[in-house]
Amino acid sequence: MTHSSRSDRDSERGMTIVEVLMVVFIIGLTAGIVTLTIPQRPTAEQASAQAFATILRTAQDQAILSGQPVGLRLTETGYDLVQWRRDRWVPHGRPEVLPRRLDITPIFEASDRPEGWPDLVFDPTGIVPSAEFQLRGRGVRIDIALQENGEVALVER
Repeated sequence: MTHSSRSDRDSERGMTIVEVLMVVFIIGLTAGIVTLTIPQRPTAEQASAQAFATILRTAQDQAILSGQPVGLRLTETGYDLVQWRRDRWVPHGRPEVLPRRLDITPIFEASDRPEGWPDLVFDPTGIVPSAEFQLRGRGVRIDIALQENGEVALVER
């Protein structure tokens, strides 16, 4: 029968400072990775620009699926979609209102269009006129570009 000495038992009782530091380092590293992988919440400007880009894509799809032109009309408070039915433009859905202090302006030349026509018309054949818009608010500017193939690009400046 062997007896362990008192010094052997004392060395087995606790953790060394190196072990404690390693645990703290691993916890800190894990917390840093988790913090970096959590997506940031978009600002009001970014969310509005994404919603506007979605509307542009949706308008093209609706024009193709319905076989009727769909228009985008910019208003003082936001924008809305209209559809060509029975020889006139009628509202299609409810108007979208931008948050306060945000403004969308077109950067394309409006062709000679009759009064009451939308700012942008999506053809039922899928042809999309290229257009650029700027969303501005609170010192932020986001350029929104609609390309002829229907792709929408957002660039924050």
